[in-house]
Amino acid sequence: MPQASPRVVAQSGTSTPPEDGSGSDARQAAEVVAQGVACYTGLLRVMRSPRWKRLMRAQPDWLRESVRLEASLRELLAHEEARAQGLLRQRERLEVLARKRLSHFTRRGAASLGEVLGRLETLLSESRPLPPGDDEPVLLEGRQGLRNLLSWPGTWVFVLLAITNRYGLERFGRPEPMLLVGGALVLYYYLRCTGRFWLTAKRLMWQPRFGEPVQVSLASIGARGISALPAWGEVRVEGDRAFTVRHAGHAGLLASLLDLHRQSPFVGAVDGTPRVHDVSVLPAWRAPERTRSTQKAEPGVAVLRPGYAAFLPAERYADVFRGLTGPGTRKPEADVTVELLVEHMRLLSEPEFDVRMRQVVLASGGELWHADEVRSGPAAGSGRVRLGARGMGMELLADAAQAEATDRIVRRWAA
Repeated sequence: MPQASPRVVAQSGTSTPPEDGSGSDARQAAEVVAQGVACYTGLLRVMRSPRWKRLMRAQPDWLRESVRLEASLRELLAHEEARAQGLLRQRERLEVLARKRLSHFTRRGAASLGEVLGRLETLLSESRPLPPGDDEPVLLEGRQGLRNLLSWPGTWVFVLLAITNRYGLERFGRPEPMLLVGGALVLYYYLRCTGRFWLTAKRLMWQPRFGEPVQVSLASIGARGISALPAWGEVRVEGDRAFTVRHAGHAGLLASLLDLHRQSPFVGAVDGTPRVHDVSVLPAWRAPERTRSTQKAEPGVAVLRPGYAAFLPAERYADVFRGLTGPGTRKPEADVTVELLVEHMRLLSEPEFDVRMRQVVLASGGELWHADEVRSGPAAGSGRVRLGARGMGMELLADAAQAEATDRIVRRWAA
């Protein structure tokens, strides 16, 4: 049946008023609200799933469309909040959930829902990190081991459970439930609490045994972005990503090296390859030239360079560490030895190495002798070589691996 023309309808008394700007704006607002409701409903359904990361990567249209509509929806709610209460409630639920999901990636929040959704879109679109290749030297790596299982709190919970139920096991002789609980805890630990990490001069990458890999740029880690529980083998890192390295071993050493390489002079200036080659690092003992028989020599590390010889006390590793990182950093673990710190200093350029060596000697109460004043000779009755000047010296322990570098440096002193 053909429709009546507008004139005939008007004559019958049922005509509608002609379209104006307000009617067009109302329809556009209704369309925006409908689109927003559809996007928010889809996003809420996806984000509530335990597999939300995989679903959002497989269905990126909801997130992309929500980011595109954000400016229009925000403007609409600012002027028509009373007419869009359903959309407003959905938006509030979505903002709470989106901020929670963003916290799985980073602790750095965003000011508005649009920024949260935009950062989620950027993070979910990034490719998964790969372990370091041959062109990216690894400074430290670790994985889980038996000692990490023993430090896991779940292990001690099981031990306490077994102790408190010992009477029941002895009386009724049914160890199967306890064995089942123990096996379940070990399986949970193996799948959820273990993994492997790689630390390079640019990034830290964590690969859990069950889950997707994640990495953080060392330059993005702030002064309070590192927290560690060495007894439990855990290191928490917060930078452009936030994650926890769990039960992978070397937790204290990892936290200290992160603190070392996240700031000057290392960050952005090293690539993980040693650049100072004309150096010899040897075990040494410091003592005055005329030592009393009851006075014990102080152990440490000798650093020989073409222009000088230096001694760093072994027990002052924390002062050497703070001489490199600054006075406000944490006290390093005992795994951070003076020898290890000198090896990491070799990643710097030669002028920077020499400047930092003088700083750590001053910070640790060590010794430094210029090449033109160093006197060398055999140590009496010990088979060691003695170097020193100004009434103080050190005895070096011969090292076959450093023999060539030591001879070359000493010959340059003599020249």
